[in-house]
Amino acid sequence: MTAIHHKRAELTDISLHYAECGAENDELVLMLHGFPEFWYCWKDQLPVVGEKYHAVAPDMRGYNLSDKPEGVKAYRIGPLVRDMIELADHFGKESFYLVAHDWGAAIAYAVAIAHPERIKGLMILNGAHPYIFADLLSNNDEQIANSQYMAYFRNPNAEAEMLANNGQWLLDWTFREIIERGLMTEEDADAYRAAWAQPGAMTAMVNYYRASPLVPATKETKGKGFGLNPEDFKVHVPTFVLWGEADHALIKENLVGLENFIDDLTIKRLPGITHWVTHEAPEIVSAEILAFIDRIRPEKAS
Repeated sequence: MTAIHHKRAELTDISLHYAECGAENDELVLMLHGFPEFWYCWKDQLPVVGEKYHAVAPDMRGYNLSDKPEGVKAYRIGPLVRDMIELADHFGKESFYLVAHDWGAAIAYAVAIAHPERIKGLMILNGAHPYIFADLLSNNDEQIANSQYMAYFRNPNAEAEMLANNGQWLLDWTFREIIERGLMTEEDADAYRAAWAQPGAMTAMVNYYRASPLVPATKETKGKGFGLNPEDFKVHVPTFVLWGEADHALIKENLVGLENFIDDLTIKRLPGITHWVTHEAPEIVSAEILAFIDRIRPEKAS
């Protein structure tokens, strides 16, 4: 099995820590984590994908060992997209594959929309398309209810509350059930606690939500929308969506109408799998990443 190595990429205005496997391989596969994870959510996939490709899982800006710029503006979508383009440039790759989960998927969608010429293929794991999600946050009672944590994270005391008692509330809210099911270990939990406790990390992590224009509707704002133009959210790269159907945060309606925004779309549903798909179905995720790239590679290896 390919070993995981840790390095840093010095970008224009930020330094990102990343984990990688298969650096000797030609094709680059960037793997983007979401909240409240870090590169570690790909620990099972990195060695498998790294057997064939250069698999790289960065700590997104603000997370774990990457730089943590101060202020909410540093976590707007523009800088987040630029980080990923510059990271690919760091590896000397004009084009690459993107695999992403949760907040990482939001960034990956934005990268693919803004820079389709750079993306060979996009794989989304339980991550919402921005226009569809915005519509659901404005109009769908179930998604509004499921997304109240987004409003809570805007509370100035949120990070202190989540760090209290060694991050116990956040751990229970996210991973306790799958730890109890034996799909994550206490060692895994400790790795997350350590990442969350990095100086400035929790503030940076919730700043992603504070910087986002999307927030669940209130009684006063329900149905008013966010003034988005659907034409600005079209994806023109081959896209594969792998979706755990038991997701507690993102409802299945996030998949409805997705074909109206993506030219080349494949969706595979995983019954009984929740939001934390890389932990609950690690072998399936690894196999699906490899199968997706193999399907769309213009020149397959002999």
